[in-house]
Amino acid sequence: MKDKIIKVIIADDHALIREGIKQILELENDIVVIGQASNGEEAFTMATELDPDIILLDINMPKLNGIETLRKFKDMGITSKVIILTIHEDKEYILKTLKLGANGYMLKDSNADSLIKGIRDVAKGEKYIQPSVADLVSRSSNYDEYFNISIDKINSLTKREYEVLILIAEG
Repeated sequence: MKDKIIKVIIADDHALIREGIKQILELENDIVVIGQASNGEEAFTMATELDPDIILLDINMPKLNGIETLRKFKDMGITSKVIILTIHEDKEYILKTLKLGANGYMLKDSNADSLIKGIRDVAKGEKYIQPSVADLVSRSSNYDEYFNISIDKINSLTKREYEVLILIAEG
């Protein structure tokens, strides 16, 4: 059985990082980079136009940062899976992005094999959190609060119900 081709968008404000990741990924037979975005607005536009399977999303970007972009993806019903690929090893960033619906979290110091494994795992519907980051998250006293209580309830909301919930939360 032939593997499904995994379509990827790379969203990072550094062209050299995007090109390097693209070259690594295109060595794989089952992964193709279909777009590169230098900011969150471009990432959102590409996600709506190209319908990628996976979006590699940096946190620090101009116009819309990665967290705002991830929130916009979820608010607007983008179904692409998102892997945060960043330099930030901060517990709050990790928990916040996972709570917002990121499917993976990796640091830019990961090796190429880890990146490829993460993409393939997330494409199969699994979560992928870099092991060193997973240790940090699992030690968090808020882990259960963030993940076990309301994710299923949030995922069961219609798009409109979710929009109303966001507006209520914003006051």
